[in-house]
Amino acid sequence: MVNYIPLLIILVISYIPSFAWLGFVLSQDVHPEKATDIAKTFILGNFIAVPVVLFSVWGREILDLMLIQIPGIMSSFIFGALMEEVWKGAFVYWFAISTSKWDEPIDTFIYAATLALGFAGIENFAYAVSDMKSGFNFIQQLLFLRSFTSVIIHLISSFLVTYGLAFYCKYNKKINGIWLILAGIVFHGLWNLVITISGMTNNLFILAFYFIICIPLFIVIMFFTKHLKIKSKNN
Repeated sequence: MVNYIPLLIILVISYIPSFAWLGFVLSQDVHPEKATDIAKTFILGNFIAVPVVLFSVWGREILDLMLIQIPGIMSSFIFGALMEEVWKGAFVYWFAISTSKWDEPIDTFIYAATLALGFAGIENFAYAVSDMKSGFNFIQQLLFLRSFTSVIIHLISSFLVTYGLAFYCKYNKKINGIWLILAGIVFHGLWNLVITISGMTNNLFILAFYFIICIPLFIVIMFFTKHLKIKSKNN
C-alpha cells in the first residue's frame, strides 16, 4: 500500500514544473487576469484528464467490438494527441475565448498555456505514481527532463490550437485558424511518435525532435506572444 506522506511529496514535486512555467506565462500578461480565473483554468486542465482517459478507453473498446484494428502509432495519435488537443481547445474556448474573460489578444496565450500546464501537472503525477518502484529517481525525470520536454510540448500544442480557435472564431480568419489547429495536433502527434520510436531504439530521435522542431517552434511562439502583447497594450 502506498504511504500517504510519500504520495503527497510526489504530488507536490509533480506540479513544480507546471508552476515554474506558470510563473513565466503570467509574466507575459499585459493586464493580469483575476487570480481566481487563472486558478480555475489551471484546475480545469487537471480535470480534462478524466474525459481524455475515458474517451480513449471507450474509443479503443468500440473499435475492438467493431473488429477494427489500427496501427499502434495511429492509435497513439488519435487517442493521444488528437483527443487531448480537442478537449483542451474546447475547454479553453468554453471557459475563456467565448466569454468576457478574453478581452485582449495576449489572453489567448495566457489561458491556453495555463490550462495546458494544469494538464501537464496531472500527467506528471500519473507518470510518477506509475514509476514509484524506482524510488526517488523519478525526481530527475520530473524536475529536469519532463520540464523541458512533455510540459513544453503541451504548452506549444495548446497555444497553437487555441490561437487557431481565436483566428477561426474571433478574427474570422477561418483558413488560418484551421491550419493552426492542425499544426498543434500534428506537432503533438509527432512528439508521441518520437517517444514511441525512441522507446524502441534510443534518445537520438527525442534530441533531434527537440532541437530541430521544438525549440525553433517555441522561439516562433515567443515572437507571436510579443506581437500579442503589443496589440494588447494598444487595445
